[in-house]
Amino acid sequence: MKTFFISLCGDESSKVTIRKRNYSNGRPALELLDAEDGLPYATATVNLPDVLLADNEVLIKDYSENDGMLDFLVNNCIVYPTSRGVQSQHVWFPLCVLRPENDWGSGELEPPPHKLDTSTGKKMWEINGYRIWANSYSQAMELVPLIESC
Repeated sequence: MKTFFISLCGDESSKVTIRKRNYSNGRPALELLDAEDGLPYATATVNLPDVLLADNEVLIKDYSENDGMLDFLVNNCIVYPTSRGVQSQHVWFPLCVLRPENDWGSGELEPPPHKLDTSTGKKMWEINGYRIWANSYSQAMELVPLIESC
């Protein structure tokens, strides 16, 4: 099991592992466990059953004692952030795409495309407010300076 270092709310760094489990309604949940003793460290996700989500989407708790959780999960390639989220009472929950477990901690990965044209194989990413169709994310990123120079 992979280990990660995390520091939430300015606390000193802790060594954790991440366990993926499911809520009672089948949605994925992410729990951080202390790598030394296996005790719970934090729950990274929230379950809002009335919110429609895809099977690989999660809502992240990134406030209060979990302040900094979203950055931790994104920087360690555990989730990919989207521009969407859910407002529940006074709290905003960012919606993220859960990456496959074998990608976790593997460095910077290409984000999933926003759309796919199945007839051409082209994919669309939204980058800096532009919708860019390309064969790969790196190709789309190369087009950004050209678009911005126009």
